[in-house]
Parts: sequence; structure tokens; C-alpha cells
Amino acid sequence: MFKNLLDTKTFFVAFAVVWLAYFCWVIDTPEFDQMLLINSHNSPFGDIFFRFMTELAEGWIWGLIILVALFIRYEIALMFVASVALSTLLSQLLKHTIFDNNLRPFAYFHDIHYPWHFVKGVFMNEYNSFPSGHTTSAFAIFTLFALNFKNKNWSLFFLVVACLVGFSRNYLFQHFPEDVLGGSILGIFSSVVCYWFLGNYFEKSNKTWFLKNLLKR
Repeated sequence: MFKNLLDTKTFFVAFAVVWLAYFCWVIDTPEFDQMLLINSHNSPFGDIFFRFMTELAEGWIWGLIILVALFIRYEIALMFVASVALSTLLSQLLKHTIFDNNLRPFAYFHDIHYPWHFVKGVFMNEYNSFPSGHTTSAFAIFTLFALNFKNKNWSLFFLVVACLVGFSRNYLFQHFPEDVLGGSILGIFSSVVCYWFLGNYFEKSNKTWFLKNLLKR
């Protein structure tokens, strides 16, 4: 497990660089200016593209991934089940306890009369802003992809997709950048923990059922 984590270092190092750069911008820029910069760079293509990207973190994606994993290896499917459970639990716990009723951009700037760009057909949520649940899910999903793919050349691709899902939440005016930063940490943490503990358990187990799949029992 530890060796594979080291082999996936490109993913984690690149993530740390991107995260720190975004974090430095966030702490040095007022929230209004953050959202103004992102929101003003809109386009018809961006509206369609980022609506699609945000869909990659919806619950049905988890279900599809787990279903496909069952045909590959039970071990991988269980890692995804554990990760979705842990990442969802942590995200929802923070949303509804410490950061309960934390305002999202739409509600936060409600009294500021500015012609914000809203993507047609997107419902504008108002509360439970931190952390971004979609971002948490995206990073949980694509971190596990990076860890389980033997070809580590795919690592940066998975990171780019996860980042685009996270940024889609800013583009769609659903979350502040800080919500995305928090969600990304939660997602990676959840998947690394599940991968580490389940991987070590399977390595030490004298049973082999988890190496089978629905086609090979």
C-alpha cells in the first residue's frame, strides 16, 4: 500500500501545488472579487461544459463506478463504497454542525445589486456552503482512480478532471473557492484512508474472495 502511494506521488504533489496556489489567491482576495473574477469569465460553452463537469460528482456516478468495479474486483468496489460513505459522512457532518447554515454565494450577495451570470436550469442553493460536497465526491472518486490504476501516467488526468469538477462549483455560483479547497482535502483524505486500511487488511488476509468479481466467483 505504501509503495503504491509513493508511486502516485505525481498526483499528490501536483495537487499540493495547485491547492496552495488557489489558497494563496483566496486568502489575499475578498470574496466578492473572487466570485466577480470567476463569474465574469463566462461563455455559452462554459455554461454547458461546467454543467457537465459538475454531474461527474453526482450520486449516480458513484453507483455506476461501484457497479463496474464489481465486475473487476470486489476489493476495488469495497474501496469505493467505503470512500463514498466516509467522504459523504464527513462532508455532511461539517455542513450541518460546525458550518451549519453557512451562506452560499447566491444568498451571501443577495443584497448586492450586481448582474451576476447564472447558468440557465441550475437551481441556486443558498445554505450549507462549506465544504463543497460535489468537490469532496470528485476528489474521493478520482483519487481512488489514481491509486488503483496501474498506469500512473493517468494520475495527472484524474487530477485535472477533479479540479474541473471543483471549479465548476465556483463557475455555477454554487460555492466559494474556499468551499472547494475544503472539499478537495476531505475527498483525498477519505480515499487515502479507505485505500490504506482496506488495502492493508486485504494484504494480510488469508482469504481470496475479494480478488474475485461477479463474473469470477
